[in-house]
Amino acid sequence: MSTKCIDIGFVEEKSNWLLHPRFFPSKVGGKPAWLDLKNIPNPTELFCKKCNDPLTFLCQVYAPYEDSNNCFHRTIFLFICRNSSCCQTNLTDNFLVLRCQLPRKNEYYSFEPYEENENENFPMDKWAKLCNLCGLKAPSHCSKCKKIFYCSRKHQIMDWQKGHKDICNDTQKVNEYSSNCFVVTEAGKSILFKEWELLVDEEDEEEAGNIDPNQEMEKLNKMMEEKKAGTMSNISESELEQYAGTLPEDKVFSKFTKRIARHPDQVLRYDRGGIPLWITGNTENSLINIPNCQYCNSERQFEFQIMPQLLNFLNVGIEFNSIDWGVLAIYTCKASCDAGPVYKEEFLIKQDLTK
Repeated sequence: MSTKCIDIGFVEEKSNWLLHPRFFPSKVGGKPAWLDLKNIPNPTELFCKKCNDPLTFLCQVYAPYEDSNNCFHRTIFLFICRNSSCCQTNLTDNFLVLRCQLPRKNEYYSFEPYEENENENFPMDKWAKLCNLCGLKAPSHCSKCKKIFYCSRKHQIMDWQKGHKDICNDTQKVNEYSSNCFVVTEAGKSILFKEWELLVDEEDEEEAGNIDPNQEMEKLNKMMEEKKAGTMSNISESELEQYAGTLPEDKVFSKFTKRIARHPDQVLRYDRGGIPLWITGNTENSLINIPNCQYCNSERQFEFQIMPQLLNFLNVGIEFNSIDWGVLAIYTCKASCDAGPVYKEEFLIKQDLTK
């Protein structure tokens, strides 16, 4: 990814096998394509701080540091709790951001890029066992077949009820599931987000001087109603009308809508070392004091943000109590240090569109 301009991301459907870890994908939904395949975080580290349920994989962004061998492969992972009651305005207790990186020469992947071959042998069973439902590290397994693994009792029960009970004694089918741990099962579809490839390209730098922000706001509102953009479902109709008025009170929101009007279906903005495109100025006082890296004490810098438009591709619903966000701004260690655990926690700001 370029660090000299702002890159924007869009989602596109792609065959599951092309989103395998060996291709170092950027992706949304499905199971995480872990980078370090052995030192995956324990399930206790991937539970919601509010309800203690397992977190669900939201997306990952492949973002190597080209000038550092230790970061030749580098991916940022984002997880979220699917329980709507855990989603609260401008709070991030229901999220987790993890950074992982590897040198080009490592014990998992070849030194040269892999060819796109669906049948290429890439054994996963020599590394950490993964949950058959969600893809998190799985410390337990089915007591009958002993080949299907789970991160928690809750996911084991769900899988048993929605499919594993019927195949547990079928050795061939069990082997198929255990050898392809990144395929989403029928039970997994009930808890995971739909899987998409995340394609990233440079933002069109054409000047937007002729764009009328009020007209573009009307277009964006229409797209939101037609589910072609993020729902921003925590905003009342009267508030949206206020923001769409001829003299919007929130100049930051006006700037936001004018900027994204160029590419209204963007779901990500990548600008390492830059400044987020905030959605509102009403919470600016909370957007300070980014903590230093807890592993090396280096400063953190903004790396990318997830846009509200992504909600439209997750099938989370548009009801008032659904999970929601305005923007999710991710800050990472400026030095991209190697200190601490292999998967290092980074910092996130959730900014919602509220008065």
